[in-house]
Amino acid sequence: MFNRHVVFPTLLLIVSAVVLVLVAQFDAPMYQQDASVDAKFFPAAIAIIQAIICVVLLIQSKSQAAVAVKEKIFSKMALMGAAYLIGYAILISFVGYLIASLVAFVAYLLYFRIKKPSYYIVAVCFVVFIYYLFGQVFYIALPEGSIF
Repeated sequence: MFNRHVVFPTLLLIVSAVVLVLVAQFDAPMYQQDASVDAKFFPAAIAIIQAIICVVLLIQSKSQAAVAVKEKIFSKMALMGAAYLIGYAILISFVGYLIASLVAFVAYLLYFRIKKPSYYIVAVCFVVFIYYLFGQVFYIALPEGSIF
């Protein structure tokens, strides 16, 4: 039977390698000759960090191999997370980054029944900060929706 602590990190390690190969083919933007951050930077950074985390998870699973606990390959939370990300991707294509991220953050907090108002304030501030950071500092356009 498959061990999810080995299967998923291995799959994500393969995805990271593919992303690094594909990112290397990105063209440099022609409108910013002096940009220190180009289109390759963030996808490559995320793929490298993801690969490091996967290697750590694989090492961890090998060291805990003696303790074999039978687990389902997909938990309910994993399926909920996948559905959440698919829904977010669909929503972002219709309403754009800002509105989709605000809705997704609030929906996430509501799903887990978070009652502290400070969590909601931090979520909204974080989304607006990222929107400002990418749009005004890095000059990287975030997705715009087909409706808005």
